[in-house]
Amino acid sequence: MRLLNVFFRFPRWVPWMSCGIACLWLVLFGATKTLQAQGAGWSTPVSLGPYWFPDVAVDGSGRVHVVWSYGGDGFDTVMYAANVEGAWSRPLDIAAMPQVAGGSEASRPTLLITPDNIVHLTYRDTTIYYTQAPAGGAGIPLYWREPNPIAEGYFSRLAYDSEGVLHMVYTQNVPTELCRVCYHLFYVRSIDDGFTWSDPVDISVQLTGSAKPSLLVDRNDHLHVVWESGYGGSYGQLSDPTTVLYTVSRDGGASWSPPYALDPARGQGTNLMARNITIAEDANGNLLVAWWGIPEDLVYYQLSRDGGQSWSLPTPIPGAYGIWSVYQSRLDNYASAVDSAGRVHLVVVGRRQPEQTQAELLRYVWDGSNWLGADRIVGYERDMPEWPRIAVGLGNQLHVVWFVRDAENLFNSDAGNYQVWHSMRTVDSPALSPIPVPTLPVPTPIVRTELSVSHLPPTPTSPIRPITVENPAPPTSGIVSSNIRSEHDEMMVLLFSLAPVVLVIVFLALAFQVRRSLRSD
Repeated sequence: MRLLNVFFRFPRWVPWMSCGIACLWLVLFGATKTLQAQGAGWSTPVSLGPYWFPDVAVDGSGRVHVVWSYGGDGFDTVMYAANVEGAWSRPLDIAAMPQVAGGSEASRPTLLITPDNIVHLTYRDTTIYYTQAPAGGAGIPLYWREPNPIAEGYFSRLAYDSEGVLHMVYTQNVPTELCRVCYHLFYVRSIDDGFTWSDPVDISVQLTGSAKPSLLVDRNDHLHVVWESGYGGSYGQLSDPTTVLYTVSRDGGASWSPPYALDPARGQGTNLMARNITIAEDANGNLLVAWWGIPEDLVYYQLSRDGGQSWSLPTPIPGAYGIWSVYQSRLDNYASAVDSAGRVHLVVVGRRQPEQTQAELLRYVWDGSNWLGADRIVGYERDMPEWPRIAVGLGNQLHVVWFVRDAENLFNSDAGNYQVWHSMRTVDSPALSPIPVPTLPVPTPIVRTELSVSHLPPTPTSPIRPITVENPAPPTSGIVSSNIRSEHDEMMVLLFSLAPVVLVIVFLALAFQVRRSLRSD
């Protein structure tokens, strides 16, 4: 009772402060149980908006361009946002296709920025379109050229060579009696800046389907293509079993080698499959592919030191595990990019230990002879990251985008709260000097007459439409996911670290007051 009386003789702030500090300690301790911090060196992920399948590219000034798919207000859209000097623009739709009665189509946009700082874009509804805009005006729909329909199809990828020729691969359904839905892989090129394209050539030469192609033009202007092969290809996925194939053209796309199975044992049955392939060229001029091996759930790599004429045997990347045992995704893919030192940066959704049950977004680095250890960009407890894309800006700035499926709707996209995210970090490769790319003003009829007609249509035409007020603003990162760090976490860490000190001070004050009160009694 004497101690209780002493307690209530304290100044009012002492007991209340003690309780507050104790509550703060419990809240912060509990919060650390649900948060998954991003890796050291990576910026706090920023949500760009709903919905999925992003792509990223960086122009000569260092401006970051991101596009992704969104369906809303009766349109299938290509959403666009840019980051200039650390600030993101408000997302807007730079292309929109009216939805048909059958429902929404993922627009699946892809980006390419050429040395003249022109942003090249492909996207789709059921038809694949090509368009372009100057980098400084890509955020204004009126600067985009009238879309050029290429063909009916699903996936598409762009590349360019040293002569300025644009190259494109895309998938298109070629029904046969044995396979009514089997998407083949086609190639076209443009020698007039994308105004006209060559007749398509089927480079897959398979009776089955194709998905997720990657296109690389090497330092010799040879064209290299890798992709998944299996039955299907509609809506971005193939039924099991699957394998990964490779083909090359050494004459600018005029002729192609027969498709080569990088691991011939894969795809013969569900006991051995391969998915999620990407290709890059390292500083030594070697070709590097990485892909996902199933069901052993490992990430493999292979090298070609002779321009694709022969390949090393598949070898597991140290510490690189897939997520097949956790989440059997057929829509995901890997991506790679090369920095100014010629190092290959590979981004995957995976795990660093086989016993892990949580997915992480990881980066691995090939330095030309060895793989460096895994670098975690961000981790998740229940939500699932997917479809990472990577681009290198100014030689040493890595920009990664991806989308996240909320845990409650992993397989229900109609009800899902899927979000597109971005994170970046600077690496120790040589920095390149930025090239000024001025931001262009909103065009008027006078401005339009002064701009190059090769990059600007006189009026917007369908399916391009101007921005509408219904476009969603990017949500704050705290709304979307409870297991990813927000920009307020550093303050929480600071409070968490100070809480024990404050508790000690309060405890000493309490002890001093008790001792003093007991003496007075």
